[in-house]
Amino acid sequence: MHLPSRRLIIVLLTGCLFADARAQDDSIRSAIIGSALTESQALRVCRRLTDEAGGRLTGTEENRRGLEILAGELQSAGISVRGESFNFPGWIRGEDQVTIISPFRRPLRVAALGYTDSIPSFSAGVVYAGQGSAEEFASVPSKNAIALVSQKTPPGAEPLLRGEIIEIAARNGALAVLFANDKPGGLLLCGVANFQGKPASVPAFSITYEEGDWLRRLLEAGIPVTAGVTTRSRCRVLPSANLVARIPGTSGRTLVLGAHVDGWDIGQGAQDNAIGSAILFEAARLLQKFSPVNSMTIECVWFNGEELGLWGSNEYIRLHLKDSLAAMLNLDMTGSPVGFNAGGFDEIIPLLESVVQMLDGFDLRKEVDNSPGTNSDHQPFLLQGIPAINVSGHLKSEDVRFYHDFADTFDKVNPRGLAEASAVVAVLAREMANAGQGALRRKTREETIVLLRSAGIEKTLKRQKGWPFD
Repeated sequence: MHLPSRRLIIVLLTGCLFADARAQDDSIRSAIIGSALTESQALRVCRRLTDEAGGRLTGTEENRRGLEILAGELQSAGISVRGESFNFPGWIRGEDQVTIISPFRRPLRVAALGYTDSIPSFSAGVVYAGQGSAEEFASVPSKNAIALVSQKTPPGAEPLLRGEIIEIAARNGALAVLFANDKPGGLLLCGVANFQGKPASVPAFSITYEEGDWLRRLLEAGIPVTAGVTTRSRCRVLPSANLVARIPGTSGRTLVLGAHVDGWDIGQGAQDNAIGSAILFEAARLLQKFSPVNSMTIECVWFNGEELGLWGSNEYIRLHLKDSLAAMLNLDMTGSPVGFNAGGFDEIIPLLESVVQMLDGFDLRKEVDNSPGTNSDHQPFLLQGIPAINVSGHLKSEDVRFYHDFADTFDKVNPRGLAEASAVVAVLAREMANAGQGALRRKTREETIVLLRSAGIEKTLKRQKGWPFD
């Protein structure tokens, strides 16, 4: 009878340990998915954010109620939570009005763009400046006039940013700008006049497609149009805060899961971004319950001020850049999950592909994309070379057509999409939080510049006056 060698015994024991670890991982993953699909709290939290807090524009009482709701829910789930306060260039919406005076009197449906500041009321003639280019402004008598601009972009043309158009209008002596929405249905499109938090050069408003097209027809028919403008919105430095829930790790490295809690005030901010905030809450609950010990510390951060200029995520980077931030997973308008976006960080693609295989019961048909983007809370991380990952999600077009408007409301939220997204995010976060150092490598400054240039992001950021490398 031959006794097994010592080496063979070690191999067998090691194999058993690996098998036990894999079985434990499979068990935790199954528990996370099962709880997300059968015990999800995401829909309830989403309803509370939309119905009990409202639109949550940063710096408002609605926003503070949203933070209180999330903090209370997190504490009830046994998750430690803290606020990180900061001041930012705020904006307070007032009772702004644009009223057509002639050919007959009619108030327009308008929303002032963020950072439109108070000025004395005035009336002036309206001129049509096409898509708002410098050439179009030069061809119309815009000095001391109100400029009407269409946001319908001709095929093949590169659209101008609203901030760029406002600057062109101001240089040509216009007194205000009316941006006619490109989508019909009485819709407005909230947004900011610039990304620096500075008072707009001239008041700027979003108006509906229908009313903009009516004014255009009058002007092109040679019928003079006069309008009165009252601007009571104002720019002020305001206090705000990010909300941070922490699940401690062992390695000294940190994985950030982020979603912005703020939204636009004229609606409920449901798709943008109560759903992301609710998914983040549910992922935090699932990780705390089923995977409370990981290699990396997991910080779930509800960022504030995203809609007005990424103020909260920039503040988080300022405070925590030296905290060995390994990666950031962003949840912004995250619908039913269909895949992942590596954001230009090639090293993480194998990990993301392995998670797609783990979740073969989900419809991750897009699998892994690798295209970086801008203008959400992942951007400050991306600019520091920190891997910035997004979950690709599907939202029905009939539900997101009310983007940044009154009807972005809770009734359009997909409960199944919330549950599935919460499961996928929690599983992905757990895999990322226990990944090796090589899978989540921070790029150097030079590598980051190459990435941004190759993706065409340098041009976008320079147009927004947000390129940090020159």
